[in-house]
Amino acid sequence: ASDDFKSLRASWAKDRAQALSVGIRCILDEWDTLTLAVSKRWGGNDSQLRADYLYEDLCDWFIKSKSKIKYSKVEDFLDEIMQEEFTVQAEDGSIELTTKRLMQLLRDVEDKKFEGLLSMWKRAEKRKGKRKNIAAEALPDQLGEGVVEEEPMPTLVEEEEGEGEVESEAGGKDTKNVDRKEKEETKVQVEEKEVKEEKKKEP
Repeated sequence: ASDDFKSLRASWAKDRAQALSVGIRCILDEWDTLTLAVSKRWGGNDSQLRADYLYEDLCDWFIKSKSKIKYSKVEDFLDEIMQEEFTVQAEDGSIELTTKRLMQLLRDVEDKKFEGLLSMWKRAEKRKGKRKNIAAEALPDQLGEGVVEEEPMPTLVEEEEGEGEVESEAGGKDTKNVDRKEKEETKVQVEEKEVKEEKKKEP
């Protein structure tokens, strides 16, 4: 694991854009107000898309800006996005906190100090693992939606898959049998034709 971290540090040190992109993604993922707005669809059905656009806009800004980025500009931008895209008036201090974290990320990357970024990255990896576990545990319930309660969907799926396999096997055999019959009939026809031709040749 330590080798992986060393590799990450080396990669981030060489690639400023990559380091900023990873950091911005982590910070937005840990912004509870934004994640709540997305999960509750406060921005409509395309709430996740709006959050993705926010991520892309921040990356473009932080990576490509040639002038010094000001704290007040970032704070105003985040406030505007939350109000216009998610109809959220965030008065919980989360915009200020997120702005501080973004500005700290910018300073750390410029100074090639990646301890904070590494901590965020580790937390992000843990969240990924948890999401995978939650998805695996939730799968039977999700599959069971819309199915009669007495017969759980996983069982039905297995039965359906089994039936499908039997049908496909039977279908495969039928197809092969048809092929064999056609070949046999063709062979018989050829033989009969040859016999007739031989008879014609006979004096």
